Amino acid sequence: MVIRLLKFILMLTLVLTPVAIQAIEIEALTDRTRVGLEESFALELRANGSVDGDPDMSVLEKDFELLGRTQSSQVQIVNSDIRRITTWTLSLLARSAGRKTIPAICLEDDCSNPVVIDVLPVGQSSHGTTGERDLILEVSAEPDKLWVQSQLLYKVRILTRLNFLQASLSEPEPSGVEAVVQKLGDDRNYETERDGLRYQVIERSYAIFPQQSGHLTISPIRFGAQIAEPGRRGYDPFNQRTRQLRKRSNAISLEVLPAKEANGRNWLPTNGLALEDDWQQPPQLTVGEPATRTITLRAIGLPSAQLPPINVETPEGFRSYPDQPNREDQFNEKGMLGTLQQKMALVPTKPGTLRLPEIKVDWWDIQAERWQQSFLPAIELEVLPATDQPAVVATPSATQMDNLQTQKKLQKAAPMPPIAPQNGLWPWLCLSMGIGWFLTLLLLAKCKLSHVRKKKEQRKKEEPLDLKKARRELKVVLKSGDPAQARVALLRWGATLFPEQSPDNLEELADLCGTPLKQQLESLNRSLYSRTYEPWDAHEMLMATQLAEREVSVTNNIDQLPPFYP
Repeated sequence: MVIRLLKFILMLTLVLTPVAIQAIEIEALTDRTRVGLEESFALELRANGSVDGDPDMSVLEKDFELLGRTQSSQVQIVNSDIRRITTWTLSLLARSAGRKTIPAICLEDDCSNPVVIDVLPVGQSSHGTTGERDLILEVSAEPDKLWVQSQLLYKVRILTRLNFLQASLSEPEPSGVEAVVQKLGDDRNYETERDGLRYQVIERSYAIFPQQSGHLTISPIRFGAQIAEPGRRGYDPFNQRTRQLRKRSNAISLEVLPAKEANGRNWLPTNGLALEDDWQQPPQLTVGEPATRTITLRAIGLPSAQLPPINVETPEGFRSYPDQPNREDQFNEKGMLGTLQQKMALVPTKPGTLRLPEIKVDWWDIQAERWQQSFLPAIELEVLPATDQPAVVATPSATQMDNLQTQKKLQKAAPMPPIAPQNGLWPWLCLSMGIGWFLTLLLLAKCKLSHVRKKKEQRKKEEPLDLKKARRELKVVLKSGDPAQARVALLRWGATLFPEQSPDNLEELADLCGTPLKQQLESLNRSLYSRTYEPWDAHEMLMATQLAEREVSVTNNIDQLPPFYP
């Protein structure tokens, strides 16, 4: 066994010795001798013999761009003759058109042969006219006249009749002035026809907003793709030949005009701005009951972040509680559509005919090149008095007070005539007046009790109020901190939470609730009717109402459970 192993090692040494002393032969081959400026080509370096290291590729950097590189090795044994072949495959792209020479590439002392190729200018292809028209890259920008902070709609279109293995597209790079670039939605894919040829189109849109005036330049868009080429023996998925394509679009230059004199107005350059109000049909309002008004501002070609908050004046007779503006950006064929939605809760504080003023927004029309104004007309509203509002006692005027004081003075100054004592009629008259007064009091008490009973029965017959609406109104009113309005909102909320009991005052509502809400209601009662100011906490009141709702919900669920043993 040992002798056989020694013989095998000796034979292998004798076989490999001639290969080691052979000189290395390097051969350079290209897949084509005519290429387009935007097309890649393959260069193969084949080294016959045992190699150590890689050839020097730096000599290619002057005239060519190295896109990719692979290496493979194989060993051939023919009649005890062993040959080792190492192959480097380079994907190259010429930097300029003309006749180019691929210089000799050396590996230590052995060098390859130079290769001459013809690089055709842009518009020509090694595959003929049809091959050049297989891939088109174009860009467009509108409008031609651009204002600072206005929208430039920039579109990139790739028209192809090829199947890509890989593809890449660069992003627009504005320079000259500061600009914001926003991609508009997803890419569009459709078909079109050019010069009798059918193309697949990939369209990508951007909105560019220059933030300064001056000269704006958008660098050329770069597109790279890898496509498969059929081999000499047809399609072979394990030895597929590929070709790289490069395209560059034209550069675009525009002058950005400065903003016009605003005179205190917001600079909003757009093709159209619209104001919308959900109160175009005025609603029916009641004192103390909040109502939500929604105003929407839409601008074509402006992001929502650039839209200013809507300034709404609150007239006398209303209290306003605005929410934070809601901003949203949408995309369509005209570019960006910015939307700002402003919601506010309005609570009328007095009955009658009240007027909400008009709302105006100024904007710059980039097509007409002049200032425009969008507005909402004024609204007149009829506000009804609160259903449980106490009667208002009329206060006498200053003239009436003077007349009353004059009459009192005259009565004091005039002498009282002597009254003859009469004992027969007066005792009976006083007795009858006392009895009549007592009967009147009894009648008034009976009428009041009957009125309260009818009111409770009417509430029971009416449809129950919406608890969610009552809760929402209560939150709005508690934010204002007005104790009188809080009392009204709490009673409405209590009527929805306890529809059968229907409490008429805060004392009855407190008896129906737990300890936390009962304490808060007592504090509110003291604040309403105490001679001195008594503080109350609206936040604690809101927390106590939420706790009371949970307790009522748990109690109702327990009562609705079926018994274990029916």
